[in-house]
Amino acid sequence: MNTNSAEDEDEAPVDCDPTEMDNLNMEQAKKLYVKLRREQKRSVIYQQNLQRKMQKLKVDLDSRTEEVEGLQRTLQLAQRKYEDESRSLQKEHEFKAKAQEDRIRDYLSEVLYTKPSSSKKVEYELETVMVSFVRSDNFRYNLAFRVDGRTAVTELCNSACRYWGVSPEEYVLKTMASNKCQDEILVKQCFKQGEIAQLRLEKKRLDPTSTPTDDELKAIQPKVPHKKKQQQQNDVQYDAAGVNAIQKQHDNYNSELRRMGGAYFLLRTKNTKPSEHASKIKLRDIIIWTALVVLTFYGYWLRRPTGYDYWLLKGFEDEIVRSQAATNMTSGDVALGVYEVHTTDDLWNWLKYSLPNIVFPQNTTFNLKTHNMLLGYVAIRAQNVKKPLSPTSNCQQNAELVGQLEGKGAMCYPEGLNAETQETRDFSALQSYWQNRIASQSGVEVASRLRGPTPPWRWQSAEYNEDHHAISTLQGYYTRYDASGYMAEYSLGVSGMVDAYREDMYYFRNYGWISPLTRSVIVSFSAYNFAYDKWVSCDIIFSKAPSGAIEPLVELHAFRPKIAETKEELTETYIDYARLVIIFYIGIFVGMAERHHKIKNHKAGCWYHVSTNGICDIGCVACMLCVVIWRNVKFSQSSTKEIMQRVADTSGDKGYYSFSGQATDFVQILRVEGLMMVFLSFRMVNFFRLNRTVYLIWHTLGMALKSFLFVIALFVPTFVGFTLVAHTIYGPYLDNYATVTKTVLQFYRLLEGDLDVDELMGFDTIWAVFIIVCFYVIINYFLLNVFIAVVVDAYYVVQITQATAGDKWSTMKKVRWFVPGILVNMYQSLT
Repeated sequence: MNTNSAEDEDEAPVDCDPTEMDNLNMEQAKKLYVKLRREQKRSVIYQQNLQRKMQKLKVDLDSRTEEVEGLQRTLQLAQRKYEDESRSLQKEHEFKAKAQEDRIRDYLSEVLYTKPSSSKKVEYELETVMVSFVRSDNFRYNLAFRVDGRTAVTELCNSACRYWGVSPEEYVLKTMASNKCQDEILVKQCFKQGEIAQLRLEKKRLDPTSTPTDDELKAIQPKVPHKKKQQQQNDVQYDAAGVNAIQKQHDNYNSELRRMGGAYFLLRTKNTKPSEHASKIKLRDIIIWTALVVLTFYGYWLRRPTGYDYWLLKGFEDEIVRSQAATNMTSGDVALGVYEVHTTDDLWNWLKYSLPNIVFPQNTTFNLKTHNMLLGYVAIRAQNVKKPLSPTSNCQQNAELVGQLEGKGAMCYPEGLNAETQETRDFSALQSYWQNRIASQSGVEVASRLRGPTPPWRWQSAEYNEDHHAISTLQGYYTRYDASGYMAEYSLGVSGMVDAYREDMYYFRNYGWISPLTRSVIVSFSAYNFAYDKWVSCDIIFSKAPSGAIEPLVELHAFRPKIAETKEELTETYIDYARLVIIFYIGIFVGMAERHHKIKNHKAGCWYHVSTNGICDIGCVACMLCVVIWRNVKFSQSSTKEIMQRVADTSGDKGYYSFSGQATDFVQILRVEGLMMVFLSFRMVNFFRLNRTVYLIWHTLGMALKSFLFVIALFVPTFVGFTLVAHTIYGPYLDNYATVTKTVLQFYRLLEGDLDVDELMGFDTIWAVFIIVCFYVIINYFLLNVFIAVVVDAYYVVQITQATAGDKWSTMKKVRWFVPGILVNMYQSLT
């Protein structure tokens, strides 16, 4: 410590005079240099500390400034909120006052300035007079007398006295104001025009010294000032005569008012709040929605050009449905069309002769192969139920009767297909035959083999067929059929093998491949059309009832198995992506604006989601997301080349490949697109409400919709009742009424006037006439006309309450509507 102190004392001072530095020795100069360097380092560190502190203070100051500015903006918004609310309330009040003033002026003008029918004074006619009489039991009796213009008071008084059995000499007629009617005047002269024609039959006062009544005193009182007269009226207002007068006046007012239905309804109708729908319709929203409509329509037109799918499927349907001349059949016989198959024999005839003419044509010039390329295999799949263990094992209500008829072959077969009733055992007899046929073609090239690798004698589960053959569940005439069953495959690429195919059908029939236990036979194949660049999935479903009846159903769908390969498909994909961007804008920004508009008009924001705009917006968003996700999942996995290789089965070990599920998805996606167009159409109509006429019609339908709910409560039960009656009567005998769904469709056709009544009249004339007449009278004439009345009534209400002209748009308001607000604000700030 002492050494350091000594050294510090020997060091030269830092702030020494520069002239003295020349006298410093080397040691002192070094010490001075070292000290100066230390001072410099300390200064630099001190400067850095100051800079960091300044930066920290600056950040703190900025945060506090931002906080203050935020509080100021919040305060300004809060102050402006009350101003905006007061301005809105004032505007609403002014609008209501102006509308009310206009209505009052219109109605008063109509009443005050309407010219009378003629300039001459029309003398009113009196037809009946009410005469009141009070008997000794203090009950007042009223009796109406018919009079004419020549009836005198004396005649009327005598008639009334004779009716009540009193002397005309003791009674006199008086008005309701207690004025005596002179005998010599006419009855109509007792009343003023518009006065109630009522008289009182009272007893004469024969004693002149008797005290006059209150009414007589009132009648002879002198005129007094208005205030005293009003006070006197109030004093006598609450006696019996005053109460009767008030009641009569009130009844007369109500009756007269009800004669003027419009005025009476106007007084009962509340003033409606002015609509603010125009303020939320923005030009950008119209442009966005219009672009979405155009893109949706253009994309749909690219995927399904007008008429293409119809003519494509029409060629397949005509070839499948029509009857054809078959080869190797007895002269005069024909191969049945698919809709002519109704029995098991017809089905075997169709499989043996009609199907080869469709998929293996030989002697015909024009056929499916002429215009299309048949792909892969044709699959024939049968689904059977198990044979009952006993004749009564499947009987539900008639087991005793079937047991008694067991010796005569009576037996209850399972009605439907399920995991418990479906047959899964192998056809052992058919197995040896099929294996011999497969062995005979083992040395043949795969492309020349007729039979596919799937054995028809072995049952395949639905899961196996879905994984290996892409077979999906199909809807038949009676029920839905899964992918399971016994399946035989025949190649569509070979020729000259019709005889071998028919030989297989012969043995299939002998071995019972299709029997009374069969519930469905499904024939499926696929094709590609060159002209339309479309694929076709064909499923011919023969549904077999336990009674043996067969109902055929043909399912044809045009589709494309892959997207985003050709230039046209890439354009369709880009359109989907553009629509997806618009949909995100609608779901986020348009939804926020709509909810804010509801809150601004003092309503909960959630009401937007149940309004027409909200339902349309949510529907468009849901449909678009469904379309994009569904289409990319189902149609972007494999290329067309890979699909063609799988369908052709070049290796010969995979067999038939079904496109029914993929084709159904393709069609369903287009149907979702159609549903989206419905939502878009309703949304575009909302924009047309800027026009006052469109707004009034839209508001009319919205008001009528509330009453429709009550009318539907009458319409639906009546319609259901007629449906059940017709189904009960005609269901067991006519195909169009076999199910409730079909019966509903028939009554819809009856509403449109397109029902074929000949089949009803041919079966039961009395019931047909009764049902049709009652249906027309109750549904068409009464209930449907009620809907029209509801709409007319709603239109009447809207015209009375909101038919006034809306606010006129100023030039600045039009500019603000057409030009974005930020540009208008920038222009105003510059000018």
